[in-house]
Amino acid sequence: MKKQIDPAIKAHLLRRMPILLSFLAFCVIPFALGKWHLDVRSPKANPAGNVCIHGWSPGPDLPSPAIRSVGVYFYTGKFYLMGGRSSDSAGSDFTHPFEYDPFPSTWTAKLASYPDNQVNNMACGVLTLSGTPYIYCVGGSAAGQAVATARVFYYNPATDTITTLTAADNWPGDAGGTILPGGFAVTGNKLYTLGGFNINVASTNGIYQFDPTAAIGSKWTTSAAVTPEGIMYAPTCAIGGIIYVGGASDFSGGTVIDTTNSFSFNPGTNTTGAIAPIPRATGETRALAYNGKMLVMGGGRVAPNPSSEVDIYDPGTNTWTTGAPVPAFMTARRNFPTDTNGTTNIWLAGGYAPSTPTDSMEIFCLGATTVMDAVSRKTHGTAGTFDIEMPLTGSSGVECRSGGATHDYSLVVTFSGNVTVTGMPQSQVVTGTGCVGSGGTCDPNGTVSVSGAVVTVPLTNIADVQVINVQINGVNGASDEPAVNVNIPMGFLTGDVNGNRVVNSTDVAQTKSQVGQNVGSGNFREDVNANGTITATDVTIVKSDVGHALPP
Repeated sequence: MKKQIDPAIKAHLLRRMPILLSFLAFCVIPFALGKWHLDVRSPKANPAGNVCIHGWSPGPDLPSPAIRSVGVYFYTGKFYLMGGRSSDSAGSDFTHPFEYDPFPSTWTAKLASYPDNQVNNMACGVLTLSGTPYIYCVGGSAAGQAVATARVFYYNPATDTITTLTAADNWPGDAGGTILPGGFAVTGNKLYTLGGFNINVASTNGIYQFDPTAAIGSKWTTSAAVTPEGIMYAPTCAIGGIIYVGGASDFSGGTVIDTTNSFSFNPGTNTTGAIAPIPRATGETRALAYNGKMLVMGGGRVAPNPSSEVDIYDPGTNTWTTGAPVPAFMTARRNFPTDTNGTTNIWLAGGYAPSTPTDSMEIFCLGATTVMDAVSRKTHGTAGTFDIEMPLTGSSGVECRSGGATHDYSLVVTFSGNVTVTGMPQSQVVTGTGCVGSGGTCDPNGTVSVSGAVVTVPLTNIADVQVINVQINGVNGASDEPAVNVNIPMGFLTGDVNGNRVVNSTDVAQTKSQVGQNVGSGNFREDVNANGTITATDVTIVKSDVGHALPP
C-alpha cells in the first residue's frame, strides 16, 4: 500500500511551533486557586503523556504551581493531587483536589472542598471501606503556620465528595497539635505513618497504623516499635507487606537536612530491621513501589540537592542501583506529588525546582516498543492511498475528509518493531463519539489488524468536529516486555483542507482552485469525499461546513 504523508501539515506545524510556545509562555492567566470552583483544563492539548513512549516525557502543566501536595494513583487510571499549596505565602493553600486524566491528558480542579486549610505535608493513600476505594488523608498544616492538625478525611473520586472522620479517630501522632506525619505507606488495606516533624523543633519516631474498617474511635493503633532514629519527610513504600524507608529529612541546628537513614518495618511482627543505606542523602520526597523494587524519587534540599536521581532498592538483594528500569527524571525537584500504578507508569508534578514552585509535570512509561508514526489513511478511488499525520504530541492532527454514509476511517499506527496486540478489547475509542468497527457496526472486541510493526484500527460512526482518543490495548513488542496501552489523538473536521482547525472561505477557495486537477500528494485533502476526483461536489461539502472549528 502506497503511503503519502501530507507535507503541508508538517510544514504548518513547524511554522506554528514558535507561536504556540510563545502563547503558552505568556498567556497563562493567574487565578486564586483557593477560591476556584470551576472545571479547569490545562492549556496543553495532547502532551506526550497519553502515548506510551519509553522513558520520561513532559505532561501537561498543572493549573498552578504546586508544592507539598501528595500524589495518589487511583484504580481508574487517574492521578490525584491531594492538598498542598501554590506558594509559601499564607493563604495559598489549595481548597480542592486536582485530577489528572490521561485521556485526553488534562488536569481538572475538582469541586469537592477540603474540610480546612491544613492540607500541606499530609499522609495519603488508597484504602477500601465496604468494598469502595477512597483516598484517605491524615494530618497537615497551613502555609506560614507552625501548628498542625490530626484530623482524617477521605475523598471519593467517583462522587467528588469529601468526608471527615470524627475527632475520635484523629491521628494520635499529633496529640500536641504541632506534628506532621513523617513517612507513610499502605499495605494490607491499612495506612502506616512512620516518624513525623514537630514543626521547627525536631523529628519524631512513632509508628502508627490506621484501619478504615475498625470501629469509630478504634481506627488507630500505636506500634510498640519506633523508628531507629527520628525521621520526617521520609521516602517510604510497602513491598510484599514490608515497609521500607530510603533516606529521610531531619531537623538539626534549626534547619531541615537530608540523611541516608534507611530501614525496614514489618507490621506483622511489629519490628524494624536494617537495610543497606541509600547511597545519597535525600528527603522531602516519596518512595514508590514499582515492580517489586523501591524507587526513591529525587528530592532533598541540601546542595547538590534537590535531585532528579531515581535510587532503586531491591529488597531481594539488599542493594541500591540507578538507571534501570527507571532513569533520572528531567527536572530536579523536592516536595512534589508523585505516584505509580506499580508496573508501567509513574506520574510526578510540581514541587520546588529547585527552590521556586513549579507547575511542570513528567510522566514515565515502561515500554521498549515505541510509536514511530500514526496516520489517518484513506483510499481515493484509483488515485491512490493518502495519509494525514496524527501527531503524538501538541495539537491533534486534522482529518478533513468525509467518512461516507457510516463515517468510516482507518487509524494506522507504526511501531519501532514487530508487535502483538493482546488486550480485550484490542482497541477502543476512549473519548469522543464513535467506535471501533466498520460500516456503521461497532465491534465489541475492538478487532485490529497487525502486520509486523503496523497496527490498523478500523473506525466507524465517527462524528465530525471533535477530537477523539483511540486506545490500542495490550501492545507488546517481545514476550518478556510488559504489555502497554497506546493512546492516539485524532481530530475530525470535514472541509478543513488547509488543516488550520477552522473551516472558512479560505478552504472553499483552496478547494475550488483544485477542481479538475489530478489527485496527488499535494492536493488530496481537497478531494474531501475521497473518491479520486476533485469536483464541485467537494466544494459543496466544504461550503456546508464553513464555521466549524476545533480547539487549538
